[in-house]
Amino acid sequence: MPNAILQGWRTLGVKKHDKEAEAITKEISRAVAKLHGRDDDESESDTDNSSDDDEIDTLSDLPACLYAIKTAKDDMLVLIGADPCEFAKDKLAEYVKSIPDDCSAKGDICIIANSTSEIENILKCVIAVQDEILNFCGLLPEWHAADTVSRFLKTTVTYLEDIQLLEMSGGVVDLTTAQWLGELMYQKGIKI
Repeated sequence: MPNAILQGWRTLGVKKHDKEAEAITKEISRAVAKLHGRDDDESESDTDNSSDDDEIDTLSDLPACLYAIKTAKDDMLVLIGADPCEFAKDKLAEYVKSIPDDCSAKGDICIIANSTSEIENILKCVIAVQDEILNFCGLLPEWHAADTVSRFLKTTVTYLEDIQLLEMSGGVVDLTTAQWLGELMYQKGIKI
């Protein structure tokens, strides 16, 4: 008799697990679609007008959170590359190229601002998932992996904000002087 009960529980557990796996897959798809800033038509038909907070709450198990972190890391590496210093240097170079040759006007600071905004969107998702991972398992390697992604993104945002702040407060002259003296945060290699 106990074997029959255990077998019944195993069968129920497998069915429940399969349903949970399908739900997790759908939630991961929605989270990835949200991370990429696009709406998934298939997921919209399955949802019931849930808010952004509900979508974060649906990452209700550790594998879903780890998958969301992996996806964010992949997006981060596509956008930034392996080195935030090089990324900041490249964005500064793009900004400098947008300055007219006669220096009659400022360059296009939107180059820096838009990059910062893109990275901050990924960072918001990473922080929310990182908090969920902390709730699930505490300060274990899973959380530290998420923290590494978070710090990489924060460091990159800080480098870009440093460039943007110098340009906005002192203009091209201060930005050029800071770059020439090696005083920009990315040049010093400061990590957050």
